[in-house]
Amino acid sequence: MQPDLSPEDAERLDRLLRVVELLDPDAQLPGGASDDEIDEAERKLGRPIPAQLREWSRTVGGGSVLLGGNLRTYALVKTRLVPGPYVATARNALRSREWFVPEEVVPFGADAGGDVFGIWAPRDEAARPLVVLIGAGDGDEEVPSCAVVAEDLFAFLQAWIAHYVWALEDAEPGGQELIDEVQEELELPLDLQGVPEEMARSAGQHLQNVLRWSSPTLDQLVYDPDKGWPLSVQDVREQAEALPDW
Repeated sequence: MQPDLSPEDAERLDRLLRVVELLDPDAQLPGGASDDEIDEAERKLGRPIPAQLREWSRTVGGGSVLLGGNLRTYALVKTRLVPGPYVATARNALRSREWFVPEEVVPFGADAGGDVFGIWAPRDEAARPLVVLIGAGDGDEEVPSCAVVAEDLFAFLQAWIAHYVWALEDAEPGGQELIDEVQEELELPLDLQGVPEEMARSAGQHLQNVLRWSSPTLDQLVYDPDKGWPLSVQDVREQAEALPDW
């Protein structure tokens, strides 16, 4: 039996669920991963499902597509009418296509460009559940193939939604009103709420700033969408095993 979310994380999940409802009040999200599906996924992974991912799967669920396709989270296991990849088998499927996926990483979703995200969750060692962007590569642990993008799943979702909600600016009706509502619900600071292209040299800089805001315990968040994946597995491992500087 895995531990329940902390009261703080339960509150963070509630906020994310309110945002999902704002993004699409009429969405028929897959959601509702059962205990049997969670058990099956854990058997195939050979490790517990990280707590935040487990509860996201129980509620919003896998296979959901948000933000105009800029965020898609996988179902835990093969599910009728929900296309793959699936959390339980994504690592092996990606590696079969010569993607670089460290053994410690549990892939959970992707963006519109096909970049894959995972949670750092070793089988046996305690580690911070960092969210990493996975790069394509040849499997050599010394090849720079990862980027740390968030201190945990909920921080990643908070930042990713706060930035990519701008993709809905032209949504009908009331795209700007929707952006304002979502960013207010996420408690995005006012200095980050402007149009990304008007706030910095690029939308990529805005994304970096929002990711840093949502993950204050990461001293060096180095993801730059214009420069790819700068870290080796050992780089990420050292960050995951280090205690956060509270």
